[in-house]
Amino acid sequence: MDHERVEQAAAWRVRLTESGAARVPEFELWLAEDPRNETAWRVVQGPWRMLGEYAASSELIVQRRAALAGRPRAARGVAAAWRRRPVAVAAALAFIAVAAGAVLLFRQTHQYVVYRTGAGERRVVTLADGSQITLDMKSEVAVRYTVHFRELELEQGQARFDVAHDAERPFTVAAEGHKVVATGTAFDVDLLGRDLRVTLIEGHVVVLPASAPTRPYEPQSGNGVAAPGATAGAPEPTDWSRIVLDPGQQLLMPAAGAPRIDRVDVDRVTAWERGQVAFKNDPLSAVVARMNRYASRPIVIGDARTGDLRISGVFHEGDVDGFVNTLASYLPISAHSGPNGSIVLADAPAPTRR
Repeated sequence: MDHERVEQAAAWRVRLTESGAARVPEFELWLAEDPRNETAWRVVQGPWRMLGEYAASSELIVQRRAALAGRPRAARGVAAAWRRRPVAVAAALAFIAVAAGAVLLFRQTHQYVVYRTGAGERRVVTLADGSQITLDMKSEVAVRYTVHFRELELEQGQARFDVAHDAERPFTVAAEGHKVVATGTAFDVDLLGRDLRVTLIEGHVVVLPASAPTRPYEPQSGNGVAAPGATAGAPEPTDWSRIVLDPGQQLLMPAAGAPRIDRVDVDRVTAWERGQVAFKNDPLSAVVARMNRYASRPIVIGDARTGDLRISGVFHEGDVDGFVNTLASYLPISAHSGPNGSIVLADAPAPTRR
């Protein structure tokens, strides 16, 4: 690239910016007189336009002020600007270089990416720091990495998070008004409707309200919030605003009702990664909500009594018909076709005696 032509293009950029004009006849003549002028203009314009996308960021405001500080008022023509205002031209060139680098840095350190899966799709995503997200079907996770934080949000569905250790950058997963904070660990977050379940697979995590500050992050076990039956005589939780989990513990934060912590079988909780759906004395309403992630035909609970029934078992995620037939065989319910191809589960009427 002809450095002299880039300087001319930078001078034109200064003049047009300060005058507020998009184009002037003199600029059009300069642009048309040599194809290399147009090439130089594109070199200048690229970073300048990128800057416009991020002009409100604090990083670029600082860089902009530093690059253009002390610049005199615009001269009348590009020749005068180029000849009499080397400071302005140099500042513009420096500004463009800084802007390009700052925009690149801004994009890298303020990434916002959404990962989602549809019906019949499961996905493993490796993030820039080596952390991994395993998404169940019909799930969605938003990821935003910054210089100081790794921030994610589970929008729907279920996901497992295997977190690369980084004590300086806490890894947070927000869901339903709470956030799970870790630096290096593995945990599962499940959204069933508005019910939130957090299961710790290994390491330690702390669960906080979404509005609570992430730092200072000081995970530790034995904070008095213990799984029922895990330790004889363990005190009941008294403060649900900061909950530390140990491996094998699951926190349930229901939309209605009191939160609780249970000791669970981690293999059962993570059975979805192997294409299985496992339940143990779970209400049918929650079981159906989970099976609907895998069903091509939605399953609907027809009445409250049916939804309160309890069920245990292991099913293949794709065997919805077998799941429905098993329910109808072992529970006092009936299954029939509903609107839009749905399967309706309802309380079966008692047989009439003669």
